Amino acid sequence: MKTWAYLGTFVLLTVAAADARAQKPAAGARSPATAANAGNEDAVKQRLAGYAQAFNARNVAGIVDFFVDDAALVDLDGNVTRGKATINEQFARGFAEPSKYTLKTTAETVRFIAPDVAQVEGTSKLEADGEASIVTRFITLVVKKGDAWRIAEIRDLPGPAEDVEPYERLKELEWMVGDWVDESANATINSSIRWSDNRAFLIRDAHVQIGKEKSSHSMTIIGWDPRTAQIKSWLFDSAGGLGEAVWTRSSDNQWVIKASGVLRDGSATSATQIVTLVSKDRVSTSSLDRIIGGEIAPDIEEIVTVRKAPGAASKAP
Repeated sequence: MKTWAYLGTFVLLTVAAADARAQKPAAGARSPATAANAGNEDAVKQRLAGYAQAFNARNVAGIVDFFVDDAALVDLDGNVTRGKATINEQFARGFAEPSKYTLKTTAETVRFIAPDVAQVEGTSKLEADGEASIVTRFITLVVKKGDAWRIAEIRDLPGPAEDVEPYERLKELEWMVGDWVDESANATINSSIRWSDNRAFLIRDAHVQIGKEKSSHSMTIIGWDPRTAQIKSWLFDSAGGLGEAVWTRSSDNQWVIKASGVLRDGSATSATQIVTLVSKDRVSTSSLDRIIGGEIAPDIEEIVTVRKAPGAASKAP
């Protein structure tokens, strides 16, 4: 998603950050000052819920109305958007782009710095069917202007890795689950893709039959690498070769896979694969810049794979 989308995760801002971290109460707990302002705490949380509703309605004017005139937003990259007019322009540009994402926010703590100033900490989640969720944390400042609480500043922070289930990271590839077949003039490829336990990984078993040659088998495991924050896959074939690849989503229905590996004899392999989801039951794959055994190999312009009908018999050995 574009940077603008992270503005949806803002719900307010950070002030006196070091002091706040030192004095941060446990999630859900109320400090003495907060307890004395229970009514105001509920009002702040309701205000944040209203902000999320305006975001999900793509209501730019409604969103901007939540801010004070000189409000500031700080995104994950440290970029600052300041002033209601600039905030209005930012959201207008963002909402002009198609998006299925909706915003959910959870205010975990509300701490009153003064009777009319509160700091809020919590979690925001952008989610959409068939898409990877985006989870961030926020630290926020709201001020009371008249009878209404308004946003003074918002800072978005990276969400801890444990906040995101592996399935959420891989959800964009859930369409792969099922049985697939490619039957070209001289080869048949049958593959079956399933979730592992707890939907932590996708596992692909593939069988290839070329003419009357002995069939070959490979297993690919697709998962989220928390160290590099990328989708990766690891391949193992029945001849003793293995490989690794990095997946990058280039559009709503296309992924670029940078793969490298080694054959049983130790020689290198590599390729750039382009996977395009033509429809929910049809996939096109191209393999470019191929190196096999240390030598340049011809590109494979397109392999079309179709989903098997439920109950169809597999041709795999």
